[in-house]
Amino acid sequence: MAGPIQTKLERLSGQYTAKVKEAREEAAKKRKPFVTDAETKTINQRIAVLEREYKAINAEYNKLAKLEKIAEEYLDLNKKVKEYQASLSKAEARGEDTASIKRDINKATSRIGVIAPDVERGFPEIKVAKPVVTTPAAQAGPTGTPVTTPVVTPSPTGTPIVKTPPPKTPPKTVVKTPPAEVKPVVDREAEALNAAAGADFTLPETLFKNIPSLNALLKKYVNTPGMQPDAFRKMLRDDVWYKQNSKEIKERFVQYYNYRDLQASGRAQGTTDYEMQIEKIVASLTKRAATIGSAAASDPAALRKAAENLYITNRSEDQSFIDDFLAASIRTVGGMIGGKGTEGYSGQALTNYKELLRTARSNGFQISDIIPGGANEQQVLQGIASGKLDINRIIQDARKLAAQGQPQYVRDLLAQGYNLDQVFKPYRQTMAAVLEIDDPDSIDLNDPLLRSAISDKGDMNVYDFKKALRKDNRWQYTEQARKDVSSATLDILRDFGFQG
Repeated sequence: MAGPIQTKLERLSGQYTAKVKEAREEAAKKRKPFVTDAETKTINQRIAVLEREYKAINAEYNKLAKLEKIAEEYLDLNKKVKEYQASLSKAEARGEDTASIKRDINKATSRIGVIAPDVERGFPEIKVAKPVVTTPAAQAGPTGTPVTTPVVTPSPTGTPIVKTPPPKTPPKTVVKTPPAEVKPVVDREAEALNAAAGADFTLPETLFKNIPSLNALLKKYVNTPGMQPDAFRKMLRDDVWYKQNSKEIKERFVQYYNYRDLQASGRAQGTTDYEMQIEKIVASLTKRAATIGSAAASDPAALRKAAENLYITNRSEDQSFIDDFLAASIRTVGGMIGGKGTEGYSGQALTNYKELLRTARSNGFQISDIIPGGANEQQVLQGIASGKLDINRIIQDARKLAAQGQPQYVRDLLAQGYNLDQVFKPYRQTMAAVLEIDDPDSIDLNDPLLRSAISDKGDMNVYDFKKALRKDNRWQYTEQARKDVSSATLDILRDFGFQG
């Protein structure tokens, strides 16, 4: 590829990368501890400016990248024209037939005329001056015969004597057979486009300009004089891109490329069907992302790109597909509370996480104990949001796990939908009261003494459970234990007559 073209594209790419990196660095500043609201506002303003800048750079890059191959063609054609002109001069000097060379020149210059405006606007640095073709001609008379100028010599008497030089032998005339009429290339192209625009195809010119496989077929037809429109239609029907995309998707590609053309010329004003549909899809994605707790809700660039993909693939109404995409971005996000940074889930993901956490704790587990398949909590929340995992099934499986090693009475209750904390709740409360523990829920469900309250023989009555608790080492540190010891000591002293 020509140096200036690559250099310009690489420069734009570097500028885009630098701006995006700068925007990300600014966004990272907001997640630092103790960032004030005023500082956050200033950072957001800088990010907004950077976003506008890198989006403009990206638009320019995309426009020029689209012109890249055409620009190469432009340079190549200009080089060929110079070579053809040199060949033409040599052929004329030798008196050879120049019809084919002239046809090549006409074909190349015609193509240059078509592509030059766009290329020279996008890459002015490679603009090639149009060659000035001059054909030297001998001074000739009205009939084409060279004119001889008489020589006038004065005589001794003063009367001029006119001496006419002998006529020059005219050069040998080479009779050239005019070339057969060549149908202009533009006619072949128009013929192909007309064949593709019929009711059975409805493929407009913009698709042939932008879809590589269609563009290749058009060029093949143009450069194969003997090919008929029916053969061209057959090639279209066999094209992979044509087969893979429905009529609706083809129409959306047309809307997209029409928008890109307007964007490239600075005339896109948000009024095209493409622009309005994209804005509608972005709004829907933003709302859905916030609902399910996807981090994509805070990434406008990602949502815009997703909206463009959904539009062009005609899947903007496919809720399952959309949820799969958004669920993949479920993760903890940073926030600020009281000037301090926080991390956590949001939306439905937060609700699901709390439910899993409650189920785990209610059955004596850590949340990692009830997560299926060795996945992490983030993957489980993503699976629940996308519908691949059923939270109710996870909860039921947690109860089954809790039932292992339990008496039949406990297993039956768990199977009915109770959690382990509900089964042991009366004993937890009794245990907290006897051992003077403020929060009954702080007692571990795996506590051996608590578990001993229910066995295969049945559940222990409260009186016997209290007796068992007073035998536990923890009871001796209670206020009641100290009172009981003091009372017993006083009774002994009285028995020995030391107290009245």
